[in-house]
Amino acid sequence: MVVVEKRRAVADIVEHPRAFVLVAVALVGLAGCGLSPAPEGAATDAQGPQPVDSCTTITEPGRYALTGDIADSEADTCIRIRSDDVVLAGRDHRVDGVGAFGTAGVVVRPDGGGPLENVTVRNVTVTGWDDGVRYVRVVDGAVVGTTTADNRVGLSLLNARDNRVADNVARDNRLRGVSLLEASANNTVVNNTAIDNALFGIHVVEGGARNNTLAGNTASNNEFGIAVVGAHGNTVTGNTAAGNRIAGVWLVAARDNRVARNAVSDQFYGVFLSDRSGGNAVADNVAASNAVGIRLRSSDGNRIADNTVRSSGDTAVLLISSDDNAVVGNVGSDNARGISVVRSAGNSLANNSISVSESGPGSGES
Repeated sequence: MVVVEKRRAVADIVEHPRAFVLVAVALVGLAGCGLSPAPEGAATDAQGPQPVDSCTTITEPGRYALTGDIADSEADTCIRIRSDDVVLAGRDHRVDGVGAFGTAGVVVRPDGGGPLENVTVRNVTVTGWDDGVRYVRVVDGAVVGTTTADNRVGLSLLNARDNRVADNVARDNRLRGVSLLEASANNTVVNNTAIDNALFGIHVVEGGARNNTLAGNTASNNEFGIAVVGAHGNTVTGNTAAGNRIAGVWLVAARDNRVARNAVSDQFYGVFLSDRSGGNAVADNVAASNAVGIRLRSSDGNRIADNTVRSSGDTAVLLISSDDNAVVGNVGSDNARGISVVRSAGNSLANNSISVSESGPGSGES
């Protein structure tokens, strides 16, 4: 029977060659258009992301997308992500709470002891929570293009490593805009805007928060623009801090950090090192129109080099109870005072050219 069927098939081809060619061409064309069946269990782009229209817990890998706003939620946590390899796309929708203590809008956190990997949250607005977006023990993830507003804390990473925090807006939060806490290390915080937060714009705290890079961010109209508290080995570079009430960049009990090429203006202190901050490099920054351009208090062994300090209402560079610092190669003009050293010893002042305004009390060149 098999031989007979084969012969019939060959005969059909011989008798109707044109029909056979047309069918063959059509099948090849369909295969070329990507319409061949997908392997069993494989996801395809045609399937699209899984819709999310209410508070939920995500426990499987995949792509998810908000389909609308979630408003006035009274949930303890609205969206929980508990799986590796997840993308949550907000599509510019809002996850909104009622401001209750202890609540959170979006939390990415493993159920077990190990970390979560490769989780991205993007393009969502999170408002009205105790914590807006929180990553806990997440590695190789990303938070991109979110807005966190009117929370206690906007966006925070805890014990999170090798994540990218980029192009987010954190504004009008009651405590902090963006925070890296505990052992959060090797993260990149880039091109974010932290504005009008009650205390900190961008905040890196605790000894385990190491080797993070803060670059190209804007921190304005906060109490402190960028604060590095008890954290070591971080890089703060190319940021703009303007109009913060106390300091543009503040290091407290922080060691071996690099603060470079930042623009700090219109606050009480441009760059402020305090309370046993040592071994830090403050270089190539522009401090303009602050009361004090660069201030050290109880901070030893730092290098303050090649900064431009101008239009300081009180003092360009001020050292108080700070020993063994190198203040070299700094320039500036139109400051009320140049370099002042008070109750300090062993400091090296060399090759600075910081002039004072004509109405200033004295020369600052050294």
